[in-house]
Amino acid sequence: MIELLGILLLLLVVLFIGTPVAFGLGFVAITVILVFLSPNQMAQLGSIAYNQGTGINLIVAPLFILMAEILLQAKIAGDIFHVLSKWTRRIKGGLAISATLASTIFAALCGSSPATAATIGRISIKEMVDRGYQEEFTSGVVAAGGTLGIMIPPSLAMVIYGIITEVSIAKLFIAGILPGILIAGVIILYILVRCKLNPSIVGLSKNGSPVALQRDEEKAKSIGLKHDLKLLAPPLLLVIILISALYTGFATPTEVAGFGSVVALIFSANLGRLKVKMLASIFARTARFGAMIAFMIICGMSLSYVISYLGLPQQLTKWIIDFGVNRWVFMILVYILWLILGCLIDPTSMIVLTIPFLFPVFMAFGFDPIWLGVVSTISVEIGMITPPVGLNLFILKAVSDVPMQKIITGTILPVGLLLIALAVLSVFPQIALYLPSRM
Repeated sequence: MIELLGILLLLLVVLFIGTPVAFGLGFVAITVILVFLSPNQMAQLGSIAYNQGTGINLIVAPLFILMAEILLQAKIAGDIFHVLSKWTRRIKGGLAISATLASTIFAALCGSSPATAATIGRISIKEMVDRGYQEEFTSGVVAAGGTLGIMIPPSLAMVIYGIITEVSIAKLFIAGILPGILIAGVIILYILVRCKLNPSIVGLSKNGSPVALQRDEEKAKSIGLKHDLKLLAPPLLLVIILISALYTGFATPTEVAGFGSVVALIFSANLGRLKVKMLASIFARTARFGAMIAFMIICGMSLSYVISYLGLPQQLTKWIIDFGVNRWVFMILVYILWLILGCLIDPTSMIVLTIPFLFPVFMAFGFDPIWLGVVSTISVEIGMITPPVGLNLFILKAVSDVPMQKIITGTILPVGLLLIALAVLSVFPQIALYLPSRM
């Protein structure tokens, strides 16, 4: 256990001084080899880098990033939100509901929580506030909806988890569907209940109807259903095709990601929103984020190899079991750890940092690896909107004029909702495991 404590302490020091996570993981792996193992083991790191760098699974993340970047540049999220806001205009809180639904759909095209929160927040918060919605309520709804970016497939966090644990990425994607729908449904129910109890949070006109309804009526008359379907049908059809291909086994995650990127490119070009000069920016951002993820995986797998070679996960598992820790107590303690880390670092970093240590312990306690991928994702989702240091809170501040204090206040209730969803999935893991079991 001395080696384990030393590694954890060194890792904390390296990250505390501001070292990027990937560099920190690589530095710790090399240091541990030089201190506890033979320098000859350094050659193994080269083999890990080659095997991971040329592996087919590593292509999944960059291809989904490419698809998301194309759709971001084409402003597809804005189309989804505005069409849905028109369809829900007669409901109190309709704009908030449309923002949640738009987050759900865009999450299935994006795979990133920060990107979903930033995109939907940029196009929805100002419009809701301008129409009388309270800033706290608005920011809380958008923050909670943004977390769906790493739950609804495709999820970059699940890709990383699948690569590290060698669990089927396709089954992880499918496992996230029902929990994602559950979370979206809970958020929408929260909106309806709050609007019923306190209609003033969404702004009311003198006759008691939402202000948004009066302002949207003329716009709704001028834009017909055919135009709405032209904007909304292609992204929805793409989501259905991608998920169906994964569920039926017709295509691998890599093939699905490649197909999605090509379709997104054709769709965006057909709308006339994709210019040639945009491609350089799209490819550059894809390469940058893809390289970051690849480097993080390689360094994370290197550290995982080192700690496995030393037998530290087995020692940790034996120590926890011998200490008499109940499996549910262990799970709750890990949840707390993930919530704290989710406040401080991005989801992929959290998974790369903790899963190599904790995965063997969870398996020894008999937990399902696919369920573990889902609940770990939800845990970091909650951390990303937990005041005062959740990452998505700062993203919403950057894309809106809402004061930070109101953003923090507005996310308190949504955090509670997500905690309830996490508890439900912990007690009823079948919610996450049903669809994968039917594949």
